Amino acid sequence: MLELAGRTDFWNIGYPLLGAIVYLIAPISLAFIAYALYRRVQFWRVGSEYDELGSHATRIREFLRSGAFGFGGHGKFHPRRERYATVMHFAIFWGFAVLFVATTFAAIEFNFEEYLGVPFPTAYFRLQTSFIWDVFGGVLAAIGIGMAYWRRYVIKPERLNSFADDSLILGYLVLLLVTGFALEGLRIGATELNPNSDLYAPSDALWSPVGWLVGKLLIVAGISTEAMLALHKALWWIHAAIFAVGLAYAAISFSKLSHIIVSSLNIYLRPMRPRGALKPMGDFETLESFGATDIKDLTWQQLLSYDACTNCGRCQDNCPAWASGKPLSPRKVIQDMRGYMEQRAPELIGAAVAGETAPAPSTSMVNDAVGEEVLWSCTTCAACVEACPVGISHIDSIVDMRRYLMLEQASAPDTALTALQSMEQRGHPWSGTTLTRESWLEGMESVPTIDENPNAEILFWVGCTGALVERGVSVTQAMASVLKKADVNFAVLGTQETCTGDPARRMGNEYLFQILAGQNIETINGYSIKTVLTTCPHCFNTMRNEYSQVAEGFETDWDVEVLHYTEYVDRLISEGRLSMTEIDTASQNGVNEITYHDSCYLGRHNNIYEQPRTIANAVPGVEVREMSQCRSRGFCCGAGGGRMWMEEAGERVNHIRTEHFLETDTDTVAVSCPFCLQMFEEGISAKGQQDSKRARDLIEIVDEAT
Repeated sequence: MLELAGRTDFWNIGYPLLGAIVYLIAPISLAFIAYALYRRVQFWRVGSEYDELGSHATRIREFLRSGAFGFGGHGKFHPRRERYATVMHFAIFWGFAVLFVATTFAAIEFNFEEYLGVPFPTAYFRLQTSFIWDVFGGVLAAIGIGMAYWRRYVIKPERLNSFADDSLILGYLVLLLVTGFALEGLRIGATELNPNSDLYAPSDALWSPVGWLVGKLLIVAGISTEAMLALHKALWWIHAAIFAVGLAYAAISFSKLSHIIVSSLNIYLRPMRPRGALKPMGDFETLESFGATDIKDLTWQQLLSYDACTNCGRCQDNCPAWASGKPLSPRKVIQDMRGYMEQRAPELIGAAVAGETAPAPSTSMVNDAVGEEVLWSCTTCAACVEACPVGISHIDSIVDMRRYLMLEQASAPDTALTALQSMEQRGHPWSGTTLTRESWLEGMESVPTIDENPNAEILFWVGCTGALVERGVSVTQAMASVLKKADVNFAVLGTQETCTGDPARRMGNEYLFQILAGQNIETINGYSIKTVLTTCPHCFNTMRNEYSQVAEGFETDWDVEVLHYTEYVDRLISEGRLSMTEIDTASQNGVNEITYHDSCYLGRHNNIYEQPRTIANAVPGVEVREMSQCRSRGFCCGAGGGRMWMEEAGERVNHIRTEHFLETDTDTVAVSCPFCLQMFEEGISAKGQQDSKRARDLIEIVDEAT
């Protein structure tokens, strides 16, 4: 933000070498930044190949929507969640962006007029642009900085832990702004407001209101024109030095100032696959190792994302594991991975340059830098991903390290290993169940299997929990009942159905996942099935978003529409194929006023928020009262990521979510996920509220009303 604007006669008095030095400082500062980026790029290149670039047209569109570089008003800083931070970041970014543009134009304008004798186009509306630079640049930046100081030192959000860096950067920005306004005031005071000065050239200085005010104050204070000139000359050098030192600091320390570039790079380059799809692991036959035990096992985009992290703590604030006292902080995972990269990358680069074998790491990335307990605490709910303003995918890195623990070390919680062993031997994770895949059909009126009804329009995928857990059976029966009432031509696989592999993949056993997924793909492709309907968001997400990855590896097709029942039932209602009557609320504990819980794998992972609420509101007399954390900010039930089959120490995540339900003072929490249903029922019982509160699957309410 070099203060160059002004009359050339003022500029030339006592400044014979100034122009040359300006052009010397700029490339030196840029060289600092270029070298820092080059050094970090070398770190990132240690990572493995990243083959998810896809369409650049799509990336450009999403980049502009994201708020990167301030475009779109910092879209990830959702106004309803972070209104103060939204305005603050917007003001700082755009304020200094305008000032940077002003400096650039002023430098170009000066050189055109000084050396070419040609008025630059901006000269014809200099007054108007002066107002824009002054108000929409300086004043906006000042507002943003003031808000930042208030937030950092008065509000003091607990998640902010970068006090030293924040103080340095805010101090740097203040110095830039103050010296810039002082330079403008000194120029205006010496040339446009003092009629006794030899340089007096009256102009409408009010178009630069801040500079005019500073100039007026200087004149009122009795400072002479000569003193203003001397101060201007000295302050110009100070201002230029501040600018150059700030760039050097950003380059050397790779601080938050550098994140303007790196974070935007990460937003542009982040994976564009569906959020619910994990990063493919690759062909087992060609992999040297399974999972990630070193930074070279991660993609270069993942390594870039660690540098993109601004350490803002939004991910930590939204993490259910952290909220329940678990050791997992998504922010700390990324910061620890960045620290490990800075330690390990130079070793790998040095070995590569010397043509030597890479030395073994002195510390373990998985066990020392992050920690097993941290990795197994994750529910893969994507609250961290949703909250992150720079597009970091925390889940990919966590699952990559889980894959190493599971496939290379056979290290996992005992209960998780038991569930995986059951999946391997029995095709489902519920090792103690006495039910079979077809037990739920007992007492049901003629539900056909696909062999009995090969022309079925819909394949109803029951799922492990829907068939093998008693509470899930009633949900499955309600779903089948609703389909029959709507005259849907459907069938089930019966004994041919096996686990989709979701728990195995989230727990890191990619090998078992691919076996189960391949088996299901082969089974379904053996029939003329075009649409699969699920009641479980986990089955739904895996089949919709991840089976195509497996099919590609098996060199087969997966051209099947996968729907969650909330999507399909909403369609049935809108088509008039289901008619509903008011529920007898007296016998249903006041189910007419309910709250709805958003399953993570239905909501955040697949953006299905409206359909369940539309269904609930279509039941006569039913009203939905929202919990404090709902929709994209919904709080996890605690069962995802394989956590359903792991013991939980300390406060249980589902107990926190149950408290959110109890706060609504409704009698019923409606869900559309079998895991969430079990978690709420346990939570309600643990809170001693089982006599007055209850959890129901939404399809049970629909079945009762039709």
